Parts: sequence; C-alpha cells; structure tokens
Amino acid sequence: MLCDWVAALMHVVGSVECRGGFGPWPELVALGVTVLAAAVLFLRGGARPHGLASVLALTLVAGLLALAANQPRIVKPADPAARQGGLVVVLVDVSDSVWRSPGAARQTLERLAGRVEEMVADLDPEAGWQGAVLQFADGVRELGAPQPVRRLPGMVRALRPAIEGDASRGAAGLARALAMIREAGGRGAVLLMSDGHFAEGLPESALRAAQAAGVPVHVLASGSTVPGAGLVAADLGPEQQVGHEAVIRATVLGGGELTATRGDFTATRTVPDSDRLRPVRLGTRFEARGLRHVRLRFAGDGGDQARALYTLVRGPARVLAFGRAPWLDGLDPTSWIVERADPAAPPDPARYDLMVIDGLAPADFPSGYDRALLKAVRRTGLFLVNGGLRGSVESPQRIADWNESALSPVLPVDSDPRKFFANPPRRDVVIMIDVSGSMSGSLPVARGVAERVLDQLRPKDSVAILPFSDHTEPGFSQRAATPAALAEARAFLGRLQAGGGTAPDSTLRAAAGLASNYCAYFFISDAGFAPPSTSPQCFTTAVSTEGVSFPGGVADWGQEILLRGGRGIAALKLEYFEPEERTRFYRPGRFRARPVEETALLIGHDVDGIATAFPRIDAEVVSLHASAPPDPVLAFRRDPAHPGVATAVFLGPVPEAAPADEVAALLDRLVGWNAQDRYDIRLRQTGNRLGVDVVVLAGGGAPTATGLSGSFRLDDGRTLGLALRPVGPPGRFRAELTLPALQRAAAGRFVLEEAGRPPQVIPIDLAPGATRGPGGGETFDFGVDAVVLETIAARSGGVDLARTAPATDRIAARDRDVYFHSWMISLAVTFLAAALWISGRKG
Repeated sequence: MLCDWVAALMHVVGSVECRGGFGPWPELVALGVTVLAAAVLFLRGGARPHGLASVLALTLVAGLLALAANQPRIVKPADPAARQGGLVVVLVDVSDSVWRSPGAARQTLERLAGRVEEMVADLDPEAGWQGAVLQFADGVRELGAPQPVRRLPGMVRALRPAIEGDASRGAAGLARALAMIREAGGRGAVLLMSDGHFAEGLPESALRAAQAAGVPVHVLASGSTVPGAGLVAADLGPEQQVGHEAVIRATVLGGGELTATRGDFTATRTVPDSDRLRPVRLGTRFEARGLRHVRLRFAGDGGDQARALYTLVRGPARVLAFGRAPWLDGLDPTSWIVERADPAAPPDPARYDLMVIDGLAPADFPSGYDRALLKAVRRTGLFLVNGGLRGSVESPQRIADWNESALSPVLPVDSDPRKFFANPPRRDVVIMIDVSGSMSGSLPVARGVAERVLDQLRPKDSVAILPFSDHTEPGFSQRAATPAALAEARAFLGRLQAGGGTAPDSTLRAAAGLASNYCAYFFISDAGFAPPSTSPQCFTTAVSTEGVSFPGGVADWGQEILLRGGRGIAALKLEYFEPEERTRFYRPGRFRARPVEETALLIGHDVDGIATAFPRIDAEVVSLHASAPPDPVLAFRRDPAHPGVATAVFLGPVPEAAPADEVAALLDRLVGWNAQDRYDIRLRQTGNRLGVDVVVLAGGGAPTATGLSGSFRLDDGRTLGLALRPVGPPGRFRAELTLPALQRAAAGRFVLEEAGRPPQVIPIDLAPGATRGPGGGETFDFGVDAVVLETIAARSGGVDLARTAPATDRIAARDRDVYFHSWMISLAVTFLAAALWISGRKG
C-alpha cells in the first residue's frame, strides 16, 4: 500500500515498481511501532514537545523501513531508437582441418548451439532481432535468408557442411558476416567456430572492420586430432637415458620420405605409397643430458610436413677434465662420466655439464679458449684448482693468470694483493668487550680501545658490539658504520658497567654467526678467564687491558696486544687496519684447512700449501688456512645476475686421498642440473607455440612446491619468460609461449627457480616452428591455432565461448532499473539517531 502511494506520486520521473514480495506486513509493523511509541509517550506524562518530535522521528524510521522492504525501483525505458534489433551471425569453418574428425566437430557445433540459446534468451524478442548462419572454406556460403533470432539455435543444429575445398578463408567469411550486420542496421555480433588455421593467417582487415563497427566476435575452437595425410602421428618417449637407444615411432598415410634429424644425426626411411596407415620406426641415441628434440620431416606428393618431438634426457653428468686430477677417478660412474682432454686440443666445453682444470694456466690452452670457457660457464659449472707451487713464492701463481683472463669476472677470488690493500671491500667488524666484575678498574681502558677501533671504520663497513660476562648481556646489533651509527655505538660503550664472572664462549659463538668473507673481531678483556673452548672464524685482535697474556690459544687467533696501565691507546697499532702489503703469492708448508661452515668439504687431509688470494664480496668461503691471516682454501661463487653461472676454486693441490663422496658433493654444487629427480618436464610444440608442463616430485619427504618460475635463456642472448601457473593437484605447473622465428635449432638453458632451492639450469635445444603444406591448403593441419582465435576475440571485444556465455550488453539496448531502497535505509538510520538523541534530552 505505502509503496503504491509513493509510485503514484513519482510517476513523473518514470515507472516505479515494488518487488519486495512481503505484502502488507511491513506497513503493519510500521503502524504498530507508531502506536507503541505514542502509548509510551502518553504513559510518561503527556505530549511534551521533545516527546512528540521523538515519536515523529520513530514514525519516519518505521515508514522508511517499510518502503525499503518492498524494494521500490524506477524503470528507465531505453531510447526507442536504440530498441531496434540487429543481426547475430553464426560463422562456421567447414574446411577439411575442422571436419576431418566429424564427431568432434558435430559435438562442438552442438555446444555452439547451446551458447546461441543463452544469447537469444538475453535479447528482447520484440526488438526485431534476427539470426543468420554462414559457413566458409575456400569460399563463403549463406545458409538461407536471416530468420527471427529465436530460430537461430535450430539453424545451427541443422547445419550440414558443404566442403568447398581444403583451404580456410577466414578473412572472407568474417568480412561477409560484418557486411550482413552492416546491411541490417549495424547492430550485431558474430559467433565464430574454427580451428584458426586460416589460409591468410590473422584476418587483419576484417578485425579492423569489426573494431570500427563495434561488433564483437566470439570464438569457439574446434580442430581435428590428426592430419589428413602424410605424418598422421609421431611419438618419442617422454624420458630417455644418455647413451641408450631411443625409438621414434611414426604413422604415415601415403608415400614419401620420412627424415629424422637431431644435431649431426640424420636417419631417413622411404615409405611406399599406400592408402592404408603404415607404422615407421627410427632409432637414435642422445649423448647429452637435458631437454632434447628430434625433428621429423615427411616429404610426400602433397608437400612437406614437419614436427618436433621433445624428450627429457637423464643420465650421469659429463665432466670435462684437464690436468691430472687423480681425485676424479673415484667418482661413481653411474653419476659421473669423466672425459679427460688434452689442453692443447680441447673440445667444445658447452657439450659438458662441468669443467675441471687442475694445475693448468690459460697459456696451456689455445689462444681464446678462456672466452669459450666463459661462454660455456653460463650452463656449465667450473672447478679451477691452482695446484702446487709454480716457481718461487714471490712469483704470481696460476690463479693470478686466470684472474687476468676472460674468466676473471666469474671467479670467487682475486689474487692481486695491491688492489686489495689499496681499497679493501666492505669490512664486517665485531667488538667483543669483557664487562665482568674483574673489569671494574680497566673498563675505561676497554672503552678507549673500542673507540679506537670505531675511528678506523668507513661508512660502507659494518659494526657490532657484544659485551660478555657470565650471563647474557644486551648487545649493539650489527649495522652500517654511518656517522649516526658510530655515535650510537660510542653512547652504548659509555653505558657499559662491570659485574659478574667471565665466560666468553657464548659470545664467541654469537660472533661466529656474524662471520663473512671480510670480517674482523676485536676481543678486549683483562685475560682473567679459562681458555675458551670456542675459537672465532675471523682474524681476531686480542687486546689485554691489564698487560697479562691471554690463556693458551687466544694469541693464535691473529694479533695479541698487551696494554699496561692503559698506556699506549692513542698510538695503538691494529694490524688488521694497517696491513703490510704482501709480496708473496704462495704460502708453503703442509696444513689442515680450517672449516668455515659445518658442511665444509675437503678438510680431512693435509694441503701442501696454497696460493694467496682474497675472496670477492659475493663469494662463499668454505675453508681457510689453519693460521692467520685467514686466507681462503676453497671458495664458491654463484653469479647473482645469472643463476646458472657457478664456479669454485681450490687454491692449493687437492689432496689425492680426498674422499670420493666429498669430491662428488663439491662437484654437485657446481652442476647446473643437479636435482634430476625433482622435476618431471614435458614440452609440446605446435607450429611456433610451445607448451610447458612441470611436475614437482616431492620424493624423500621434500615439500611440494607452491610456486615456480622459469625462463628459456638462449645462447644468442635472448630470454623467453615463462608464466608458470598452478594447474590441477599441488606441484603441477603449466605455461605456454610463442617462440621467436627460428631458422634452425636454438641452444640454450631452461632455468627453473623454486624458493629455498638452488636454481636448476637444464640444457635445451628448441626446434624451429613446424611447416604446413603448399598453397595454403589444410591437408596437413590439425589441432587448434589458439593464438589466432584468442587475438580475434581480444581485439574485437569478444569472449571464448568455451569458457563463458556471450554477453549482449554491447549490442542490445535495455530498460534500466534504478533501485533506491538503500537510500531509504540510510535515511532511516539518520532519523533513528535523531530520535534517540531527542529522547535523551530533558524537557
């Protein structure tokens, strides 16, 4: 009732309708609220002004809510001129490549009819909409005159293809559909069923016309599963083993010559002419790991046909070794294939998974081979062993020669002492200061020594301060040594107080957690404690504030300084900050390397001297010389910009008795593809479209991957990104990409990156796109060219009918409903607040 009165009052702005469906109940509830409010007002003492205002406000609230419950709306009629209908054209590709599999094509046609029904139901039957069906192959044919649009689904189901040739003139078909829509007034849509294998490729001119006319082209893909002749089917097992026979199976129809090519390998089989399918088998062997392909070509009477078949080749890593390297002999041959080569006539290093150079210099190789090694290291790990002493200790060693070669940018160390001492990299400094009770008299001396250390720091250095006693002391966390940070550090030193016993072990362990390639520790104490069981991992300057020598072992950490009575702080000479330039390039003498990390390798046997070198800032030092200074023995580096570049250096001769399992573990860190059992990879190529499927195999308790990124990095410098997206069960990922124009197979690396794991760099060779038959015919075409169909829909504003129903918003004008019950609810809340405020006031 109430809503009907409002509708009568608002007829001037349009037709108002009520759609609540609650009958008279909202109005009855509103009336009850009004009566109840009036009764309460009467019982509380009569009609006072503020009471009447409160009742009035509550009445408005109830009335507004009653109106809102009936959901009133204003119906805005569409412009009568815009209500005129248009034309919906169904455009069906009836060429051979679509209807070679008639069952599949008929099923797709039925699906298209269903989408047409959904569209028809959304169009105004009184607006004069019509529908038409066109089919195209070599030419275009109209299947009768346009009919009322409600008959269009039946017209689609009744279609019987009239094959006019094996070509698909998609541009002509689309142009005719647009012309019909234009003749019908310009309003309409096209529903296209095709495989996208058009004779002229993407119908550019027709697409521009559709865009200009505002006509969306919706697409539904339908394609044959096999070619019409020639190479009907081909298969190569998804996985192969290095050196084992791989069988290529093909099925052909008709006569011709079938050729399989893979690098330098070629196998040819002549197939007699026949009108029956014939199986053909060809054999090959893969000599290298990675994602490999075989390219099949069938040349018959109808023309040439080509297809690329990919397989994942697993097997032992191939190691190219130069020099003696006797410690390689113990490697397990099921995991490692070691091939020794003459440095005077070296093979192409890019064919191997790892290169080992033991005790040789660049001069032992042909000129320019260092550049070949640098190019190969993008996908091939490199282990460079300096070997024993060359010449005298004052002579530059082999590592110095490699630092002067093209390989220098990827090596983890630098052997030039002058460069290092002239401008050392960022230094990470840790000050450990004794604050036990025995330091109460010499704590000012300790502060003075610590401030002397702070005076030596540059802004690019870092500093941390760790006080110690027999209980946990708050520290000064590691941070860049900016002027502001140094001021805070000095203030921190000023707040230190002495108390408790002396127990430096826990602090030494905490300092070890701050170790880096360029770290220095300063240990300041009165030396009144038992020998610690923990030794630091960096060069350490131990300063005694009472002039007492430190207990056994501490002096061996680096430099020991004994201060007496606090004298000499101003002239304190800290060797770490004032090193003498080293002129010796080799440290002779047998020693047992000291580990930097728990999993350090090759530390169980004596090393007969090392070349002196300095780790680069992004290197990982695994072991050090047993005594100061802490020269690196084994160091790794992985290039931050190129995750496939992994190198390692051993700066002395590798012990011949090195355990084979440790040698294997070291080499495994350098091999780009060292997790062969982690990923199952499948590639499929249609024309220049490449599909990639990756399954992460979570064996051995490893967690299933939730994210994965990948890319193809070609040797010519191009990088093709992969948008791997999760599909199906956890651990499955898929991506598709369009390959660039390739005239021949392109070598490169498939890089897979997973959080928390080293990247996998898998060798790959990509095949050129497959070819079609001559003359633009479709005898050999099959499948769907998804790129063409997706482009047509995207550029015209259409949709993929396999995923969603066609929208009619762009082509059909409709009445527009304007609901305003939400505004009534907002107004009711406002009046309710006013009623509560009024009732709370004292009259």
